[in-house]
Amino acid sequence: MDRKNIRPYNLIKQMTVTTLLSFVFLFGTLSANAQYGLEIGFNGGVSYYMGDINYARQFYHPRHNIGATLKFHFGERIDLRLGYFNSRLVGNDADFKNVFQQVRNKSFAVTIDEISAMAEINFLPYIYGDVTRNSFTPYAQIGIAGTFVGRTANDEDFFTMAIPFGFGFKKNILPRLVLSIEWGFRWTISDMIDGITNESIKKDYEIAYGTPLTEDINMKQLGFRYTNDWYSVALVGISYTFKIG
Repeated sequence: MDRKNIRPYNLIKQMTVTTLLSFVFLFGTLSANAQYGLEIGFNGGVSYYMGDINYARQFYHPRHNIGATLKFHFGERIDLRLGYFNSRLVGNDADFKNVFQQVRNKSFAVTIDEISAMAEINFLPYIYGDVTRNSFTPYAQIGIAGTFVGRTANDEDFFTMAIPFGFGFKKNILPRLVLSIEWGFRWTISDMIDGITNESIKKDYEIAYGTPLTEDINMKQLGFRYTNDWYSVALVGISYTFKIG
């Protein structure tokens, strides 16, 4: 693939590898103390974007999401998990009726590859391997993630960190099989997933309306410079538990 500058791309790869190795080291260390089990699973569902184009619409243009998880059980109340998934995010001003977005007329499409380390906190006592009692619980999750963002146009790919959090439900459907459903959110440290930040449309505004763009109006025509982009996931997972303690 042709790249405008190979050095930023190399930096992205280095940061991605460093983050992944850090997560593996963290979970390798923690697994030595995992007394209740090891869990390996796969999940699928959808991802969607929220940012300068989509301010608040949930499940806006959902795209398929495929991933895998590795969990370490530390009792009935807490698990630690390492996760990976691949998905896409898209957005288009033409999908919204407000005048500003119709004039700005921006769109984007990216691929995302996320690796994450999260704590999963069970609200109820939960026993892996038992399908008759303590076999169901809602849970909350929070952690840290690294996300590689791949552009489908000529813009450069980049790497960003994110804070993942969310909630879900899980149930032992067989002694060693667990079914889970979850909805999670990612607050990233980047405002450039959609390629829009602090953007003025002065020229287009004056052409469209035939009146000068005052400073008061101009301030309303900027991208959300101090608000970073988000993406969210809704997933269904199936996993297998191994006893290691």
